[in-house]
Amino acid sequence: MKKINCSILPFCILLFAGILCNNVNAQNAKTLARNHAVDTVFSKKLECSMISRGDNFPDRCIERDSVYFLFAALYKNIDIEDFASKTNFSMSKTDSILSLLEGKNLVHQINGKYKPTIFVCLTEDGEKLFSYAHPISEQIANVIEKNLSGIKRDFSKTGMAAIGNFEHWSFFILSDVLLDNWQISNVESDFLKAPERPLRHGKNYYCRISEVNSGREAFGIYGNLVGKISVYGNNRKHCNLSETENVVSASDNEILETMAKKFLPKLLKVLEKNRAYMENIYVKSGYSNEITFNEFCIWWYHFIYTQTTDLLASRGVLQVPVSGNFVYKF
Repeated sequence: MKKINCSILPFCILLFAGILCNNVNAQNAKTLARNHAVDTVFSKKLECSMISRGDNFPDRCIERDSVYFLFAALYKNIDIEDFASKTNFSMSKTDSILSLLEGKNLVHQINGKYKPTIFVCLTEDGEKLFSYAHPISEQIANVIEKNLSGIKRDFSKTGMAAIGNFEHWSFFILSDVLLDNWQISNVESDFLKAPERPLRHGKNYYCRISEVNSGREAFGIYGNLVGKISVYGNNRKHCNLSETENVVSASDNEILETMAKKFLPKLLKVLEKNRAYMENIYVKSGYSNEITFNEFCIWWYHFIYTQTTDLLASRGVLQVPVSGNFVYKF
């Protein structure tokens, strides 16, 4: 029988111990990284936004912080087990929530992993989207500025002109009317070629989960809220909607619709000119891995028209209210 060389035995033990220690350290590092990723998502302030009309709204299942965080976790490729552990949900409950969301077309499975079907945008995403938007935003701003005299002439035909001059209404006219509320459905139908908004649990709407880093709405994006008293801006949660002198009559609204339709071909020309670029950004951004081009593009368009609005403000073409809101009523 050969004798074991006792001189190398301690070395072998140390080598084995070192390998074991390295494996443990590597596993601990992975665990720490996973925990950090989950903690980072849960440290964010998230909000939900929609593009909808009538009673086309999400049902109550989406109106919970835990569901917002679930969308963000899926978007960031966080393991379902880690999400369940963070929320103290059982895997059975987590699977039930995912099944419910999948049945409502709010998540879907790609290569065996759940991913959102809606647009999720965190701070780093928004910064990139604004950067990518600049060439398009500048072109739209240039077109508006070039056609400003005709826009003012059409505005002068409204009863609104008796309430305040064009400067008073400029934010509302050049941003809300030409680019957003009076125009968004035209962009959907004529540029995206979408006859209907995405169908989710019997309702048609676009949905966005965004990170909020200021007292105003996510990324400072301007949006419209229609009611007895309506408001356009990016600070709508902090707006007094008790009364306003900014009245849009039925005949005024017809003129506004005409103004939006008159500007539409010019807007579409810019968007069509940049379609290949927009499709490239859709892929480059990574959104093509989980949501449709239309879902991505309609929300990126919000970044584009917001940036266009701010460019026009920086040129002195329009005036954004200090509050961030323009209040009006029909």
